[in-house]
Amino acid sequence: MKKILVPFLCVPLVVLSACSEESQSEKFKPESIKINHDSEVNIVPLYSPYQKYLKASLDGDTEVSKKNYMNYVLSDIDKIGEKEEFDTTSLKGFFMMQSTAYQQALLDRIEALEERQDEIKKIITKNYTAAHKVLPKKKSTIFIVPINSEYTTMTEPMGGVAAGAYKDAVVLYMDSNFDKDALAYTVAHEYHHLILHDRNEYQLNKLLDSVIIEGKADAFADRVLKDVKAPWESPMDEPTIKHVSKLIQTGEATYEDLVGGSPQKDIPRWSNYNLGHDILDHYFKLHPDSKIEEWSFKGEADLLKGYKYQKLLQ
Repeated sequence: MKKILVPFLCVPLVVLSACSEESQSEKFKPESIKINHDSEVNIVPLYSPYQKYLKASLDGDTEVSKKNYMNYVLSDIDKIGEKEEFDTTSLKGFFMMQSTAYQQALLDRIEALEERQDEIKKIITKNYTAAHKVLPKKKSTIFIVPINSEYTTMTEPMGGVAAGAYKDAVVLYMDSNFDKDALAYTVAHEYHHLILHDRNEYQLNKLLDSVIIEGKADAFADRVLKDVKAPWESPMDEPTIKHVSKLIQTGEATYEDLVGGSPQKDIPRWSNYNLGHDILDHYFKLHPDSKIEEWSFKGEADLLKGYKYQKLLQ
């Protein structure tokens, strides 16, 4: 996948203040984009709240930084949540949503992301719209968060993009060198999570729920973006699939094991995605004509019926 950087130059003298004290970030405010006559997506770059937090924290200690993060970033998220009428509790509690010890590096990352903001918005809008055409949703909010340096190594294999989906909201954690195809795939993948969150029967109470939900989201993204693949597209071999399935059944595997891998337990990274993909592929072989709006809302029992490791997983 190619990486494209779009340079941005500040015009000297005339608009100098826009790139200095005021900050370019002030230009990037929340923007509601109409998808059709009754649907919209609200794109919220958090560059400005992050810059305010960081500039207030550069000469402070860790506790000051944490307090400023709450006052500038988390409070801004709360204001958006209140306005758009969704709960921000789980969103703010995610482990990547916190202050950083690498403050100047994050300021530099924000500036680089600002230079690509037009590109970011176009990719989000294009792929959200494509997903919306398949499974409509009335309203969503997408936050753009500059990723902390503590977590950049985690996102490198994923093209510099990580994400979390909640009821009516998605958070995109982005490095400045993100891959545009990775961002496109992430938007489509997370959109499917948004759709499932709208269902009364949505649940994430056990590890198998996560496996199936991620399998569905990948299957959806594969169909919306036919020429883009996830970084975990290489399937696990049969002995590994069986081994991971058994550890899920016995309770020896954790969510962290499946996502990040566990050498001690012989669990590869991204096992939940790979196993979910295998389960959905099994279902599609038995039901080749099943439409997206049908299998998206199928339950565990229907998807696992006849699956080679059904007894291990259920």
